[in-house]
Amino acid sequence: MSETNFTPYSEERAFSSRYRKNYLASVEGYLSRLEDGAEAKRASFIPPDALASDSEGYRRAFLSMLGEPLRGYEAIRDVPVKCLESTDVDGVFYDMDGGRYSMRRIRLDVLHGFEMYGILFLPEGGADSPMPLVISQHGGAGTPELCSDFYGDTNYNHLTRRILSRGAAVFAPQLLLWNINDFGDPYDRRQIDCSLKKLGSSITALEVFGIMRCIDWLAAQPFADPDRIGMAGLSYGGFYTLMTAAADTRIRAAYTSCALIDMTHRRDFTDWMWDDSMNTFGEAEIAGLIAPRAYCVDAGDNDDLFGSEGTVRTFARAKEYYAAQGAEDNIFLKVFNGSHELDPADDCFDFFFDRLMK
Repeated sequence: MSETNFTPYSEERAFSSRYRKNYLASVEGYLSRLEDGAEAKRASFIPPDALASDSEGYRRAFLSMLGEPLRGYEAIRDVPVKCLESTDVDGVFYDMDGGRYSMRRIRLDVLHGFEMYGILFLPEGGADSPMPLVISQHGGAGTPELCSDFYGDTNYNHLTRRILSRGAAVFAPQLLLWNINDFGDPYDRRQIDCSLKKLGSSITALEVFGIMRCIDWLAAQPFADPDRIGMAGLSYGGFYTLMTAAADTRIRAAYTSCALIDMTHRRDFTDWMWDDSMNTFGEAEIAGLIAPRAYCVDAGDNDDLFGSEGTVRTFARAKEYYAAQGAEDNIFLKVFNGSHELDPADDCFDFFFDRLMK
């Protein structure tokens, strides 16, 4: 058999560029069409009247969307949380009015070796009677120490201190969000979230569950009033406040700072997304799960991360769920002249504590 000589075809890589561009455009066009239709699908899936009549059914669907271990929370909530460590922080903590508070670093085993860490702030000498308990939640690149002024002034604008000054006990938990450059201990949040999602979980489900299990332990302590539990947080902390308050009806009042946004057309923050979430539970619908309990929101009009326009739109839709339950007075929005920071003024905290103490 004779050998056949041939010359392979060759061309410049750029020659087929238009075909790739057309394909990419078609993929993005399909995605955009899905995004454009998502709000209508959410409106059909969870109309305000339907949520008002079956809030627990929708809450179960919400927890199922986020994944394990939230799906199984009810089955284990009576299993005691183990306190692994309770260590005094050297020195004392003074609030803005000069009151003295003790600080204890707490480690809790909340599920088969999954543990939560946080700092508990209490009046020096303890509480004379059960007092309100508020979760003070740090945001992205943060820690409990950062939102509690351990390193000086930050964009949290004294979050923990301002809660303490209102007469509440505070627990500030750590989430998988610290800045590796500042604090070390490297991790890959997105990779961990993807790995959890392929197993029916998510980093949000795990950490919301962890906060709820912290509440299980805290609410059973003699210093805590289990009927007056609140949560407040900035940025990612505001996101976790929204998610946890929607999941846990023990939270009487919630305060989201610079985090109630419309994710419909956003393709970043993949840990704020779950299978089919934009067709079912967007931020407005999740806020609706908090109704009729108190929910307040702030947004800086110069926020370079999220802005305020999306917050105003999302809040307006969330308010429809409150209206359907006759609770319009229990939802509040403040757009302030500021950046990506907790509002320095007290309007939201006034609303928050008024509702928390009722």
